[in-house]
Amino acid sequence: MISRIISFLITALITTVAYAEVRPYALEVLVFSRPEPVQSITEVFPSTEPQDPESFDLLSSINSGFQNLTSLPDSSQVLRNSALRIQTQLNGQILFHKRWIHPLTKNQKANPWFRISGVADNGFRLNGYLRWSIDRFIEVDADLRVTRASLRQVPYGTSVDEVYVLREFRKVSSKDIHYLDHPAFGVIIAAEPIELAEPRGQPVDEASESETQPLPPGE
Repeated sequence: MISRIISFLITALITTVAYAEVRPYALEVLVFSRPEPVQSITEVFPSTEPQDPESFDLLSSINSGFQNLTSLPDSSQVLRNSALRIQTQLNGQILFHKRWIHPLTKNQKANPWFRISGVADNGFRLNGYLRWSIDRFIEVDADLRVTRASLRQVPYGTSVDEVYVLREFRKVSSKDIHYLDHPAFGVIIAAEPIELAEPRGQPVDEASESETQPLPPGE
């Protein structure tokens, strides 16, 4: 009997610790291309994309519920106005925009990369990777590549793709909107903690309304 009680307590403790280490957040990522950014870029960028990390497609993972990722409707997006201003005032184009629930855990390097992608009308193509974790702050590891086809002229009259690469590790607070900047494109990140509803037990001295009440004596 005592061994069963000890086993139960250990199992409950492990479950509690595991639950405490998982902190679900509503994450939102908006990636957009800038209009004709080439004139402002003086660096020499690679003509081919770097090697891809092993990853899972984010949208497929959300749709399948992989690692308890959950899609959120477009109507819940907090960056909708930002996306509208980018398109109407800055003449930029949206490459990727999604909001979802992501249970965050510690140990950044042990967590998987998730792949995001998109194509804009101006010829820009996004192929990016994001990896998430949490400690005191939310941590995002970004490895983003945006390609524009046949942009650079090389000798012998041929043209090659231009690849813009943004690699950055950022600690994110849920109180702020965060921005990753690049001359060719931009990334906006928003996060909001999700409070899980705890089941409420019924007081032992109150009978459930669904229970059959005893008849009074004499009836």
